[in-house]
Amino acid sequence: MKKVIKKIGEYYLDIYYPTVIAEGTKLPILYVLDGDAFALTISEAVKLQTRNSKKTGVKPMVIVGIGYHNSSPFDREKRFIDFTPPKIHEDNPADIRFGMPKGGGIDSFINTFIQIHEVIKNDFFIDKKHVGIFGHSLGGLCVLELLLREKISFLTDFLAVSPSLWWDKNEYFNKISLYDKSRLCKKRVIISVGSDEGDMVELSKQAFKLVTSSNFIKSCEHYIIEDENHMSVVFTVISRYLRWFSATF
Repeated sequence: MKKVIKKIGEYYLDIYYPTVIAEGTKLPILYVLDGDAFALTISEAVKLQTRNSKKTGVKPMVIVGIGYHNSSPFDREKRFIDFTPPKIHEDNPADIRFGMPKGGGIDSFINTFIQIHEVIKNDFFIDKKHVGIFGHSLGGLCVLELLLREKISFLTDFLAVSPSLWWDKNEYFNKISLYDKSRLCKKRVIISVGSDEGDMVELSKQAFKLVTSSNFIKSCEHYIIEDENHMSVVFTVISRYLRWFSATF
């Protein structure tokens, strides 16, 4: 894989793409939230497994890590802003997550994300039927929020790991319950969570049930990964997710 770095506003794009691209080849795109933490690992998994795609099930693609390039793999303050919708409920001091940052900047992030996609479209001959986004924790919540946003209808595949569905007293479930699910007819979703993640296991199950509560969704899968925690689960599911994303191209 080759790598190029671009900057859009305050965001850095770590772009990994196949070394050899046959003329006229349309390339699937996988955007990676928390790119500083995960984009390199995912790109290496793609590079090694595309050496024998017939055996591994992982096919060539472009990986676009979206990050901040600061001293930490996770920018806590910025990701709370970028990956969460505004709260509509009052925080409960008795909640174990009381005191978390306010967040609420996802709409601004979406506007920048649209700009990022325009840049990628100009740089690569992309496969418009395979444009995915991967996110973990708050990033996983963001992935599922984007599923409901018409402004970014160009996304086709939504890869969420341990989504923080507890945000704003589980408000996501109210949103998706009211959402016109006929708009999901061409979307694919995969959700995973580690078995050692407490209430996040049941929350992920509920999300899966709501996403699949109609016959419109193209496909949706849910996995509980035994003996994995909130961080380790990411590295356990990467290859599974890459196979899943590759399965239709």
